[in-house]
Amino acid sequence: MIERLNAARPDGIPEMTGIAVLEPPRIPDRITQHWADLVGADLAEEIRPDSLTDWGQELVTEAESAQARDLLARRAPVVLNRLRAVLPETTIVRLAESRLRPVSVLVASSPGFSDRQALEDVLLDTWHDAAQTVGPEHPLQVEHPGETAADQMVEEWGARIASVDPRIPLFVNSFAREAHTDREGPDALRRRDERLVDREPDLCLVFAAREDEDFPLAELARERGLPVRRFVE
Repeated sequence: MIERLNAARPDGIPEMTGIAVLEPPRIPDRITQHWADLVGADLAEEIRPDSLTDWGQELVTEAESAQARDLLARRAPVVLNRLRAVLPETTIVRLAESRLRPVSVLVASSPGFSDRQALEDVLLDTWHDAAQTVGPEHPLQVEHPGETAADQMVEEWGARIASVDPRIPLFVNSFAREAHTDREGPDALRRRDERLVDREPDLCLVFAAREDEDFPLAELARERGLPVRRFVE
């Protein structure tokens, strides 16, 4: 493993003598501080720097639209020249094609909710609405607590969409965000919910078995001003 990594390392990168799990390199503060100067004021609000990859040589960005993504690609040589002027010691030599910002949906569900068809219809409608609003290239990202049968239905729906045709790019991703009481103690559920809401999803879907059910995750989303849609079985 080490031999293969050393053989693939770029010039100027020291030879590895062992393997350690490290955090990815941080984007230098001067890049974020001068972002509008680097990419242009018209793109600064449409694209954000996201991470560094390939030994810190590639800057990954996230775009709000396909138009902004394509415009940044055309400006890449200019952006890189400006970057070297702002940060002469930079290791960045190229820009990755911008990822499109996913449409993020948060799911809160009742343990008693069992209507698979209704759940899948709501997810399909949400996906369709997202494609109509921001464009079909934007992925749909669905996050849920991973605690109920309905959460499992969400996972199975996402997997089925992805397996329709392996040649089609994956535009639906689902993630179970379980609480870890063994590490975080009795506040694990609340902390997990806060982390989910702090990501500022575009929408929270609630699948309830009864009209009078309460969902702390959905209530937290509503308190933060996020749109919440509730469906009762």
